[in-house]
Amino acid sequence: MPFYVASIGNPKYQTIVHRPFGISDYQLLYTEAGRGECFINGQSYALKQGSLYYIPPNIPHEYAVSGSCWETLYITFNGSGISGFFDFEPVIWQLEEDFPFRDWYEELYDMKWRPEKYKQLSITLYAMLLEIKEYCIETATATARKKQHILIQAMHDMAEDPGCTLSDIAHKAGVSEAYFCRAFKAYTGFRPFEYLNRLKIQKAKELLCDPALTISEISREAGYESHSYFSMLFKRYVGVTPMEYRSRK
Repeated sequence: MPFYVASIGNPKYQTIVHRPFGISDYQLLYTEAGRGECFINGQSYALKQGSLYYIPPNIPHEYAVSGSCWETLYITFNGSGISGFFDFEPVIWQLEEDFPFRDWYEELYDMKWRPEKYKQLSITLYAMLLEIKEYCIETATATARKKQHILIQAMHDMAEDPGCTLSDIAHKAGVSEAYFCRAFKAYTGFRPFEYLNRLKIQKAKELLCDPALTISEISREAGYESHSYFSMLFKRYVGVTPMEYRSRK
C-alpha cells in the first residue's frame, strides 16, 4: 500500500512517552486540549491546543503532559508513497482553529476498523497528508515574508540611526540577537555589524564632502566615538584614509 494507517487513537489523558530509538512509522500527535511538552534534540518545546507534532520514523523522542491534563489524537502511518512526499524533520505546526484535523481523524478512525475500506483509507490518508503539507508550505511562506519585512525594517532603522546597537534592533524586531544575526546574514549576505559599518562609511563619505567638518566630527556623526578606529575602518572599506578621500574630492 502506498499509504496506510498503522495505528490511531485518542488517549483521554496522555501519559509520558519515552522512545530512545523512535518507532518504525511516521507519527502525528495533535493536542486537542490541555498542554504537553516534547523534547527534540535536547530542546524542550510546548505542545499547546491546536499544535500538530510530526515525528519521522526512527527518531528518538519524548513527550509528556505539562500541567493538569493533556488530551491528544495520534495517527501513525507508513507506506511506499510516503518517502519523498511527506519528508520533514521533526516539527511542530500550530494549526488554525478552522483546520479540520479532527474531521480527518474521525474519518480515518472509522475506516481503520473496516477491512473493506482499506483502499479508501489509503486515499483518505493521502488527502489528509496533502492538505497538511500544503497548509504548512503556505504558513512557512507567510512566516518567511514576515521575517523578510522585519529585516527590511531593521535595515531602514540602521540607515536612519547608525548609532543603534544590535540589541536595540533585535529587541525592536521581537527576536533574539542570535536569531537576528542568522536571519540577517541569510537574507543580506552580511553580518549585521558589517552591514552597519558599510552604512556608516557611506554616511562618512557624504560628510567628507563638507569642508567645514573635521574628521573627528565626521567620525562621531557617523557613529564612531574613536577617531582612529573610524579611520582604520574607512581605509579597510574604501581603500584610502578619510583625509585622502577628502583631498581627492
